[in-house]
Amino acid sequence: MDLKIVIEQLSKLIDPGKTVIDITNIATLNDGDDFLESKTPIVLSIVNIEEDKTLKNQSVYLKDTNDQTNISRYKHPTQHLIISLLFSSYNKDLSKYLDGIDKLKNIIAYFQQNNSFYYKNDDTELVDYTTFIGKTELEKQNYHRITVELVSLSMDQLNQMWSYLGSKYMPSVLYKMRLCTVQSTNTTQEKVIKKVKMDLWENDKDNIIGLLETQEFEE
Repeated sequence: MDLKIVIEQLSKLIDPGKTVIDITNIATLNDGDDFLESKTPIVLSIVNIEEDKTLKNQSVYLKDTNDQTNISRYKHPTQHLIISLLFSSYNKDLSKYLDGIDKLKNIIAYFQQNNSFYYKNDDTELVDYTTFIGKTELEKQNYHRITVELVSLSMDQLNQMWSYLGSKYMPSVLYKMRLCTVQSTNTTQEKVIKKVKMDLWENDKDNIIGLLETQEFEE
């Protein structure tokens, strides 16, 4: 999953005309903001990337119904990420403060109506739920689900966040985007186990006299 494409496509879904959202690091705006498209943009920034530990113990094996003799295995388990997205109302023109608040309200309203998105395996698109359900069952198999949820911060947490961002507080809203996966395509091929032999020993397995029973299980 290409995180760059996910962020770009998500921004396009929220702001199709590309007139509201600027994607940049909110912590660097003090270094100069002449590049911003709008005097009162909503600045979209990634402020944290963490592993979703609830999905840590996932299988490394890939199911292939066409090959009954071999099984594909990832060299390393897939990492499922939680991306923290901060939408901030940045006012270059101080007289437009309330305009920025209104734009921020529209961001909140959008995610209130759309909190599930679907990312295509070939990195070509991110679609909302309405578009996804219009696809065929075969097409749906090529998409991964991404969810976005609002995070409510206390005053202390807000203070800590803006402190490590090195900026003064701006009206903002924080969301967590779940199930952004990272996995290389490197796999290894292993033979499918079709027969298992089990020996039951009384004491020492190296003593043939102690062998009580032998069974073989075959698929």
